[in-house]
Amino acid sequence: MKSRTSNYLKTIYETSYTQRWTCNKQLATMLGVLPGSVTEAVNRLISQKLVVKNKGQIKLTKRGYQLVADLMYRYRLCEIWLADNIQLSLPEVPRQAWLMSAIDSSVVMAKLNQQMAYPKTSPFGGALKLESFSKYQYPTLLSLLSIPVGKEVKIISFLETPATIHYFQHSGLHLGQVLTINSKNTVLPNISITDVKDNEYLIDNSMAVYIYCELLS
Repeated sequence: MKSRTSNYLKTIYETSYTQRWTCNKQLATMLGVLPGSVTEAVNRLISQKLVVKNKGQIKLTKRGYQLVADLMYRYRLCEIWLADNIQLSLPEVPRQAWLMSAIDSSVVMAKLNQQMAYPKTSPFGGALKLESFSKYQYPTLLSLLSIPVGKEVKIISFLETPATIHYFQHSGLHLGQVLTINSKNTVLPNISITDVKDNEYLIDNSMAVYIYCELLS
C-alpha cells in the first residue's frame, strides 16, 4: 500500500473516532494540506472502495477498515517499543512509530509482539487490535468535549499527535482517571472538570475533542 494512502486512511480513522465520519475540512486541518489535495485523495480512496462519501461525510468501508486495523496494529506496536524499550520522549513517539511501522513484515511484527509480552494498548490508550467492523460502527467512547455537564467519565485514550501529547502531559490528567464535568465556558472556551479528590482542571475545547472517555454515569 502506498504511504499516502496509508496516511489518509489512518487520519480518516483518527478524525472519525467518536462519530464514525469525518469531512474534508477536518482532514485538511489534521494533515496540514490544502482542501483540494484532500478532495483528490478522497476521490481516489472512493474509487478503491476504501471509503464512501455522502453529503460531505466521509466514512471507512469494511475493506478500508480492515486495512486500517492492520495499520494501527503495526503503528501502535511500534509506539510501545519506542516508548518502553528505548524510552523515546512520548511526543516524538508517533512520528517515529509511523515510519517504523512501514516495515511490512508479519514475522518482524510477531517477534516484536512476543518480545513485549503481547501488549494490548499503546502508551496513549489506543487498542492494538481494533474491534470488528460491525462493532466499530457503533462507538462506545465519547470525546470529553461532547459529554454533558454533571456526568462522570473515565479517560480511556487520547489522540496520538505531538500537540495532544504535550497538552495531556502538562494538564496533569492520566489514563484511567475518573472525572466529573463541572461546567463549560463558551467564551474562553474550555471545560471545567474535577477528579475524585476535587482537584480542578481546565481543558481547552480544541484538546478536549481528542480525549476519549467512557461514560460512567
